Amino acid sequence: MYALSHKVRLPLPTLVSELLPRDSVPPSAPRGDRWFVTNGVVAVGPISFELLMRGAAHDRIPRGSFVRHESWQVWRRLDEIGSLTADGRERTVEDLAAKSAELESRASSPLESAPPPPPDDLALTLRPSAPPPSRSTFRATTVDPVGVLSHAYDLPEALLLAISTAVSASAAEVGLVHRVRQDLRSVVTVGGHGPRTERLLGERITEDDPTLAAARNAFTIISEPGLGHESRHVAGRIVRCLPDVVGVAMVPLCIYGELVAIFEVGRGGHPFRAREIARVEDVVEVMAERAVLMGWLE
Repeated sequence: MYALSHKVRLPLPTLVSELLPRDSVPPSAPRGDRWFVTNGVVAVGPISFELLMRGAAHDRIPRGSFVRHESWQVWRRLDEIGSLTADGRERTVEDLAAKSAELESRASSPLESAPPPPPDDLALTLRPSAPPPSRSTFRATTVDPVGVLSHAYDLPEALLLAISTAVSASAAEVGLVHRVRQDLRSVVTVGGHGPRTERLLGERITEDDPTLAAARNAFTIISEPGLGHESRHVAGRIVRCLPDVVGVAMVPLCIYGELVAIFEVGRGGHPFRAREIARVEDVVEVMAERAVLMGWLE
């Protein structure tokens, strides 16, 4: 469990100066070159890509970090984006920005936002391709959701930071966050973490999806090697981002008894352990505390 009162957070400029070379901190990132970076422990941004890479070169930003351009609703690995040529990076920024910008139009169009049903043979996809590790993984992956979410000043930004932190906490490979949209009377996919998650932006979770009923009742879902009724629908979304998915899980964000958002994670190799998803529940609990503290739902 994480206590808000137990952490003293440095202001963002101080964090940037601590993470990056002392002589390289500009007053602000130029428009069109504004990036955010997180590793589940700290969150920094917006900064320029040049500054971000200089920080990585000086080991001030961990190589395993994840980055998001200001125009994106998805996160990508720093080493993935850093390995691109300048032209390749520009094309990637434009492509993911365009898909992120289409979120609202897709969500508003019932035909556009209708997701395909989970494949009939999906249970076969979730057979473990490798046995779980024999060594205990009881020690939690190092994350600090309080520290990360302290840099979120509105609900959309917090949801994106929370799904990235949840992926790190559970050692997942991909993550999706779906937000309750009262204006659309639906639950809409508003963010992702990992490859191909942009494909689902703007889609709605249909009312007959059993995942939605479980989330409204504040139930967490963890898949077994043989999928249950609810986890099959979670896997139906995750498999479109991660074709060799083996484990999936869903954790709802409920505040004062009302569903606010749904977090889903997935990975290959072997299913999730209950304690790994318990870490995701910790992240979501901190997310709830932050939302109440900031009055985002008022």
